Amino acid sequence: MKLKLMVVFMVVCLAAAFQPAMAEEKKEKDKITKIEEMVVTANRSEIKKEEVPAVIEVIDKLDLDTTVDRNLVRVLKKNSSIDVIDYPGVLSGISIRGFRPEFSGITKHSLVLIDGRPAGATNLATILKDNVERIEILKGPASAVYGAEAMGGVVNIITRKSKGKIKTSLTVGGGSFDTHYESISSGGRITDRFDFDASVSNKNQNDNFKMGNGDERANTSYKERYGNLRLGSSFTDNWRIDVKGDWYGGRDIMTPGAMYNEDKKPSEKDIDRYGGDISLKGKIGSHKPLITLYASHEDTEYTKRYKGKTHYKSSESETEWLGAQIQDCYHFLNHDLTIGADYQDIDVESKSYKGDGSRKAPYRPDSERENIGVFGDVFLRLFNERLIFNTGVRYDWFELTTKTTPYKTNFNPDSETFSRTSPRAGLKYFFTDDRIFQFHSTIGTAFVPPDVYEMAGYSERVVSGVTMITKGNSSLDPENSLTWDTGLSCKISKWGLFADVTYFHTDVDDQISKVKISDTVTTYENSDEAEMHGLEFELSVDAGQIMNWGRTLELFANGTRLFSAVEKVSDGDERDIHNVSHWKLNTGVRYDDGMFFGKFLVRYMGERKDYDWYTVGYPVITYDDFTVCDLDVGMRVMDHHQVKLSVENIFDKNYYEKPEYPLPGMAIYAEYTFSF
Repeated sequence: MKLKLMVVFMVVCLAAAFQPAMAEEKKEKDKITKIEEMVVTANRSEIKKEEVPAVIEVIDKLDLDTTVDRNLVRVLKKNSSIDVIDYPGVLSGISIRGFRPEFSGITKHSLVLIDGRPAGATNLATILKDNVERIEILKGPASAVYGAEAMGGVVNIITRKSKGKIKTSLTVGGGSFDTHYESISSGGRITDRFDFDASVSNKNQNDNFKMGNGDERANTSYKERYGNLRLGSSFTDNWRIDVKGDWYGGRDIMTPGAMYNEDKKPSEKDIDRYGGDISLKGKIGSHKPLITLYASHEDTEYTKRYKGKTHYKSSESETEWLGAQIQDCYHFLNHDLTIGADYQDIDVESKSYKGDGSRKAPYRPDSERENIGVFGDVFLRLFNERLIFNTGVRYDWFELTTKTTPYKTNFNPDSETFSRTSPRAGLKYFFTDDRIFQFHSTIGTAFVPPDVYEMAGYSERVVSGVTMITKGNSSLDPENSLTWDTGLSCKISKWGLFADVTYFHTDVDDQISKVKISDTVTTYENSDEAEMHGLEFELSVDAGQIMNWGRTLELFANGTRLFSAVEKVSDGDERDIHNVSHWKLNTGVRYDDGMFFGKFLVRYMGERKDYDWYTVGYPVITYDDFTVCDLDVGMRVMDHHQVKLSVENIFDKNYYEKPEYPLPGMAIYAEYTFSF
């Protein structure tokens, strides 16, 4: 431990020693130039971020590059005040504004997109940052433009679209737990009309990780492969087409199981996720049409590797997404009108196996979810653009089908249809023409359909010799919510200052909750209601810009204080929503002078509640808060070389995002990149 801290200290001191000598030389060459930040998530069309009434955060390229991890959930939790469930063994999920994080299934309370279309992943740990340019996080309901699942918010992953001179980068790295990493990426303009992006990467963690208490966590090694390709063409001055796809392959991913089992019940899994889309966008006068076709596939196979027993494949699941989006943004009199329609079809199949290799009934039936939605959204700039008014509405039709499933006989295949209309409105007011001080407020509805496992699933677990049963409820209705928020912002560009504080309040009707109907049987019910309200804040100030140093030295903080996140179940009891912290904070400093760059991050998560799944009756427990610090520092040399040192969990904190599943202690990684 002391040796690791000494290495970190020496690297920081070395960077500090070089910095003064290089600062004056780099001052003019590497001045940071600010451009008007545009976002696309709020209204499905490009709009200035400062004009959006909703709360929207942007994780930019520097934050991505200086975040010590690759998968989406870990990037998000270290840059935005969200809740997560994060297991060792490549399995994780998120939530926004007080909803419980979800790490599996097609039905979630926070919608994840890739370039504006559904991401096509149930397990968000399979989405990597390798080809990502930035991430936009919209907080608050967005069913008025995106339909189902956009209840807590929307995460939109914007991928890289290189159009300049072709640049290629080769990266090698390695570090703790016998980890090594290699990648090659390239992108740029092939001709005046054609451009591309491509990357391939490989990561192996060959050893088990060590926890913060110094103990080895058995069965935590894994291998990851990733690749992506995009081909684009501006085939006329007003029309462009892009075709892209990506593939994630997780191999020999060890999943250790709960600490309760003392490393006796590990599993191994292989994951394949691949998908892609074709998008055509253009400009016809004041119209900007966009058509997107997409498809995705996710396949996971589990093998039980219990000690003292024959290893066997226990289950596999396949999920397929197929969809289309069409929309048009019409610009008139300095206003914008966006209209469009979406179609999506999702198919889910599951198989389970006995120890002898024969089939048995899976936990959930095979299912299909089909959706058609139409929407309209208007964005008005009034009173010399001092007042922004945004309103929209969307109509969705759904059909949920549970299919005849081999070996599963404890349910009746059925089909259910429903529809929802989701309106929203928002406004932003600039108190002065220079737009320094702003008031913003939104109100909107959202909905989430029930998951097929919640409707028709069945599973058994033996806890201390007692069989605990979880079963579905076929009479579930969709959840419906109403959220309003209001806040104040301050933006002073010449100081690199941005500050925002927002109060939000959400009421949910027919919240789907897990309830105990006996000491041994758990099911799902539409609770009477749920309520979340709290305060969000974001602050960043660039001392380098204030002092005109020609470099970035930014202090930042973002956090959420939940005053309440509770649900009322059918017996009238009120309980805290599980796996949700009432205090979340990310704070730190980031630096970039063109040669040296880095970020120091402090992340705090408050106490959370959950069931104790390893005690008969599943009593509710409270698990500890924690503070974890990361450091990422690097140096660029002669335009072609870059070296970087990353230290995760500097102070070797023993912590977990989910009880019984601790995450790694201190880890150190080094990386070298050659670009040409």
